[in-house]
Amino acid sequence: MDPTDGRDDVIENGDRGNRPAWWPGWAGQRTIAVAAAALAVGLIAGYLGGHWQGRTPQPPRPAGATSPLSSPWSTAQNTAPALGATGNLCAVQRGTTLQLGVEVANQSDQALAVGDFRAVLPIGGLRATAAAVGTCGALSTGAPTSFTLPAGATEWLTVTLHVLVRCPQPYPVQFVVSYTTAGKMSTAQLDEFPDLGQVAYSGCPSGSQLAIARPGSGPSRR
Repeated sequence: MDPTDGRDDVIENGDRGNRPAWWPGWAGQRTIAVAAAALAVGLIAGYLGGHWQGRTPQPPRPAGATSPLSSPWSTAQNTAPALGATGNLCAVQRGTTLQLGVEVANQSDQALAVGDFRAVLPIGGLRATAAAVGTCGALSTGAPTSFTLPAGATEWLTVTLHVLVRCPQPYPVQFVVSYTTAGKMSTAQLDEFPDLGQVAYSGCPSGSQLAIARPGSGPSRR
């Protein structure tokens, strides 16, 4: 009897007898390998696409736009003071006493309360002795230096200085004014006298000098 009778002829690579019945043949293995490779390529492409998309440059932000993470204080704020100088100045000398005045204006749309003002003397040469409301040379009423200034109104602020040198022309005088508006306290520094070269003072060389206010002229509040 032929020993091959009753058996199917099988031609395969490898030992089939050691594999389970569900294990695919060579064609099936190739199909699975191709599918796995395609899946891997798809995953890599998706990762790279998402990665580069996240790094795509954003369009420029419009001027003045605020980043969601930025503080509102990072944007430019309007810092214009409510109280400012008009540019009008005055000066009066009496012996070794010099009175200087600055006209100020309420530049806001609501009333402000001036609480105090004083002279600051960065390099000395002078000594402040008094402060008053009114133009230079006006008779002092002894009124306090605090007052309310309506919106758009102006007022004169004067300080009296004792001159400690023969000629005070090189010395600067600053006015520092404290005021309150809308419940907020602020300070204005007025550098209208960077030096006293424009002020007429006996013993100093003459030059471009300030017009001296007439004694008795009243305040310009309106």
